[in-house]
Amino acid sequence: MTALIRSYKAEDDKEVRFIMAKGAMEGLAPANMQSIFHPLSLALWGLLSSIWIQYMGWWPSLDEDVYQLALALISLMLPLGTTAVPNILFSDWINRPYFDDQTQAALHAPDMASNLETYYSRSRASGIWILELGGRTIGLIAIDASPDAEVARLEDVPKGTKRKASHTAVIRHFYVDEQYRPTGIQKDLLDHALKTTFSADSSLARVKATSSPLREYTAKALTEAGFKFEAVAATIGLLRWKVNTLVLTKGALQNSVKSRK
Repeated sequence: MTALIRSYKAEDDKEVRFIMAKGAMEGLAPANMQSIFHPLSLALWGLLSSIWIQYMGWWPSLDEDVYQLALALISLMLPLGTTAVPNILFSDWINRPYFDDQTQAALHAPDMASNLETYYSRSRASGIWILELGGRTIGLIAIDASPDAEVARLEDVPKGTKRKASHTAVIRHFYVDEQYRPTGIQKDLLDHALKTTFSADSSLARVKATSSPLREYTAKALTEAGFKFEAVAATIGLLRWKVNTLVLTKGALQNSVKSRK
């Protein structure tokens, strides 16, 4: 099967919107897993399990025969599994609100609240590029170079005012299906989009993106493309992960391409 990167078409609308919304939520599972398996969480789980087992008198005796000892050890699965539930629920309870808010923000952003084809046609440097493999969509990237590029919410878009073209573009969406990430194909998608964007508008000075340790594959692709840290955009979740704003200038992209040749 051959991989293909192409521009967005109107008939892609439903699938693209679904992928964009899914991409906004994809950090929740890693956040919960890292919270659950954090040393402090594991220590608390072990403490609660031990208290319950001790209270119920379920500790197996080494004096028992092998068969009875095996049954006693198997019976410990009940307290061990049950005491893990509060840890799982607490992690999700703390982490989920950020990703719910992020999804709602993505759904109510100026691009998603508009006709995608029309919105990304307002600037020749804007675009949505779709990654296909064997005719199936496995990823996408959307770069907004419109005057509203740095506006996060539809209600914040100025009304009735003429705005100058933006010198800063923003990566609003960047997603690749999990099973294809080890191949590094997201780097090809990102490189293609960046080169097309910068080539389309000579006045465009830089591209901004957000990076999170909960989406390692995009963070790595952005770093390798030459994006540099600008600021901490937010601190989120139970373990206080940092969501960073990264910036790539046209010169930095050219240097990055040369260094990889």
